Amino acid sequence: MEGTQSQLTRLTRHYGAVRERLVRPANAVVSAAAAAELERRLQALAGDNAAKARRIAALETELADAGARLIAQAQALLGQRPGEAAEDGDRPPVEQIVAAVLEGFPGVTWEDIISVRRERRLVEPRHACMRAVYDARKDLSLPLLGRIFHRKHTTVLGVVQRRSADA
Repeated sequence: MEGTQSQLTRLTRHYGAVRERLVRPANAVVSAAAAAELERRLQALAGDNAAKARRIAALETELADAGARLIAQAQALLGQRPGEAAEDGDRPPVEQIVAAVLEGFPGVTWEDIISVRRERRLVEPRHACMRAVYDARKDLSLPLLGRIFHRKHTTVLGVVQRRSADA
């Protein structure tokens, strides 16, 4: 019983010391060198934070510009000008022109036209679509027509010139 009592006394003293360390105020004495080091680190982190904020602002501006370019390109591909209605009576959309041409080529889809495949069955409908869009939409440049059909502008130029040479 006496061994248990001494052990209990020892634990009480131990936990009392732990409690005292936990609730005692921390040493408020900080060396001047440590304070200067902390101040220097704070300044460095503040500078990094400001640089990152400037970078984020620049990236947001770039993102907004890229979005505007993307919208402008989409409008060009759809045959729209900024601020213009979607359907313009004198300029049919590219999709409508291609759909009309593909009615004469059963089994050929838009995906076939823009694919990288060079099958003989796809060459004539692809060229017919390029010619029809070139004739109907004089407002579209050769590079833009090339982007629409996933080809280089020289391919579109070759198709158009070949047709005029055949005539």
